[in-house]
Amino acid sequence: MKFLIVGDVVGSSGISKLSEELPKIRKEENIDYCIVNGENSANGKGIRLKEYNKILSIGADVITMGNHVYYRKEMINEYIKLPKLLIPENITNLKANGHIIENIKGKRICTINLIGKACMGDKLEQNSSNPFKKIDEILEQIKKESVDYIFLDFHAEATAEKIAMGYFLEGKVTCVFGTHTHVQTSDEKIIGNETAYITDVGMTGPSDSVIGLKKEIALKRFVNEEYAKYECSTNNSIFNAIIVDTDDTTNKPIKIKRINKD
Repeated sequence: MKFLIVGDVVGSSGISKLSEELPKIRKEENIDYCIVNGENSANGKGIRLKEYNKILSIGADVITMGNHVYYRKEMINEYIKLPKLLIPENITNLKANGHIIENIKGKRICTINLIGKACMGDKLEQNSSNPFKKIDEILEQIKKESVDYIFLDFHAEATAEKIAMGYFLEGKVTCVFGTHTHVQTSDEKIIGNETAYITDVGMTGPSDSVIGLKKEIALKRFVNEEYAKYECSTNNSIFNAIIVDTDDTTNKPIKIKRINKD
């Protein structure tokens, strides 16, 4: 099978780029299943129903989230109603799907969303559990489900924490991919011929920006140390993603490829 995983979609320009690239790649690469991180799709902060529906209509099979689950307060009680939306399962004070299992072409595919603990801010520090212990709980739980493929979106800041998760899950899951930092890393590999891995898939969003934020605002914050309200940039976007190929006899990953389109 072939799996497409798209890095954090940021704002309206990110959704436009997703609309341009995703259907084309699904067709050209014969993609069987697509995971999209949509936690920045609503003007750079969170997701609303309209972005959820749009991303699915473009070609995503499941949408993952991250630290911006709290930003759209009107959505807090809505997440649980959206069957294709995942929020990090180790967040302790929100109710929603943390993982999903779907039947595709005779295979059972599980997608899991978790959030890191390191450098993610006080609110998440207080309201999230240990992701390493949580993934063990989830894997134990889904043993009864006869799952063939398992994909983990690990939404985390610290590179070391993501790499540690990759090694921790060697041979236990099909793929560990990092999101959140919006910069695609070039360390894609298959760990021990068992688990596809990349530290960060990257961003599908405005290229002339500071990870999606208007550069003028970012410079004011960093250079002048001034507060400036977040404004998502709206210029032309890049498209970052990975494709993971698997062997359907062994259910093991055999190839991981980065995509970076202007």
